[in-house]
Amino acid sequence: MTTLYVSDLDGTLVRDDLTLSNESRHELCALLAEGALITVASARSVTSIRAILGNIPFTLPIIEFNGAFLTEYRTGRHEIVNAIPATLARGIFDALTAAGCEPYISSFDGAHDLVFYREIANEGMAAYFAERAAFKDERLRRVDDLAATLDIGTVCLTVIERGERLDPVHASLATAFGDRVELTSCDYRYFPGWKFFTVHDRRATKDQAIAALRKARGLEEAELVVFGDEVNDIGMMRAADRPIAMANAKPGVKVLAREIIGSNNEDSVVRRIRADREKMAGR
Repeated sequence: MTTLYVSDLDGTLVRDDLTLSNESRHELCALLAEGALITVASARSVTSIRAILGNIPFTLPIIEFNGAFLTEYRTGRHEIVNAIPATLARGIFDALTAAGCEPYISSFDGAHDLVFYREIANEGMAAYFAERAAFKDERLRRVDDLAATLDIGTVCLTVIERGERLDPVHASLATAFGDRVELTSCDYRYFPGWKFFTVHDRRATKDQAIAALRKARGLEEAELVVFGDEVNDIGMMRAADRPIAMANAKPGVKVLAREIIGSNNEDSVVRRIRADREKMAGR
């Protein structure tokens, strides 16, 4: 049986220090060289993913921005783009700014990935900016008129705020726009006390992106094995033939898992894939 393995990145494939261990790197490259069908599905951009993983020879496209893009890893070419319609993006932007939130706006203009911001309004936004600056992220663009960027091709609006301030904003947008967009709120794992709130097009989910990948590559009949730890992994956990949760996963993820393995700091994903393939080979 053909098996497709899809792993989340942060809290799953990579360690808490945002690195891929030498063991995981070596084993992942070896598995891919043997023909294993492995890819990653992340809330991050391909720019950020490549800064963390380096030259991993993925043969399948990766899933970035939670499913907003299906992207060729080596070149960064997007095979699928799920942008938010401009009128809808403007309505969401207006609602966010009316609530006192200052978003980052991630866009694709047909040739380039871009991240627009007007000001760094709080410590959480500063931490996000510093991480991307450390990655030498060339997408960052400061603009005076953030609303003017909404016609370019918005794929995500990101707000970073304290939970007590963000939770009512999430609830309000869910009431107003919840049937037209995908809203996700999760802890900022590298900056405790702060939360990420993202708005994507309703087509931009990991499970839908995996379905598109399977169709594009003729893998509809392949067994789907996924690895995850966070709330944005729940959709693909539900879609999987074998959903596997990390020991450090959120309770809502663990309850969906057929199996719970070690933590993201123990090379658990690549070890589990290696064990799986050895079992299938009858070793």
